Amino acid sequence: MTRKRIPPPIAADVGGVLKRYDVYSTGTAVDWERAMDSLDDFSGAEALAAGVDSGVDTSGLFHTSEVRWFAHGPLPPDVQAWFTGGGTMGAVERRIDTYQLYGLDDIGVKRRHRTTLEVKVRRTLGASLNLGDGLEGRIEEWSRWEPGEEDGIWQSPDKGWIGVEKAIYTRSFLPADREVILPAVHTNRLYAGCDVEIAEVTAVGISTWTLALEAFGPTASRQQALTSSWRTLQAHSPSTEKLEFAFDRACGYPEWLRLVT
Repeated sequence: MTRKRIPPPIAADVGGVLKRYDVYSTGTAVDWERAMDSLDDFSGAEALAAGVDSGVDTSGLFHTSEVRWFAHGPLPPDVQAWFTGGGTMGAVERRIDTYQLYGLDDIGVKRRHRTTLEVKVRRTLGASLNLGDGLEGRIEEWSRWEPGEEDGIWQSPDKGWIGVEKAIYTRSFLPADREVILPAVHTNRLYAGCDVEIAEVTAVGISTWTLALEAFGPTASRQQALTSSWRTLQAHSPSTEKLEFAFDRACGYPEWLRLVT
């Protein structure tokens, strides 16, 4: 059987409710959220047992639970020093991603490092998570994958692209409240973990910085991974009470780009 990639979601107003639909080559509409929920945490064999079309390639799907905040201005030096332990902790990555401007809060299409095409869809906007220190935001459930270049439908010719410069500092946490020195293995679906990052971001001449927690692994364990990773970070770097987290908005990159462009 030829394996097919996950097709694109299309927004439609159905009975006053905005729904996303998956349109296959046959023209059949499948409720996007139900389809993605069915695939969450399943391998191809498990998806088949659950009644999901085994022709769908689920190997590239990556599901996360995320909370992200944005603040005006460049990354404060004291925040960077706190998070990195003065440059001794975490990993740093500098890159430029190009985003296509869909103008939607729950769909992100970008080229990571200006090369690899990546699609990210927000499946649900969940309950509010309060981490203290003035950090509160709703948990966003995202699914992302890398479609092939042949899936040109993701690159709409009528949508512009914008470059986003990022300097990303990441610390990774796994179960049992422990931090890992090397980047966590995100493809293992047996356990949950969480990446905590701060990043200095520049786009369209606007400088901002962002703090984000991105939990991966089994759905039922991801919210706990969010809270435990922040608790462990505070235990290892216990100076958050001296910092002022004055964020303007809790949202993902697609929403932030819609607001600034």
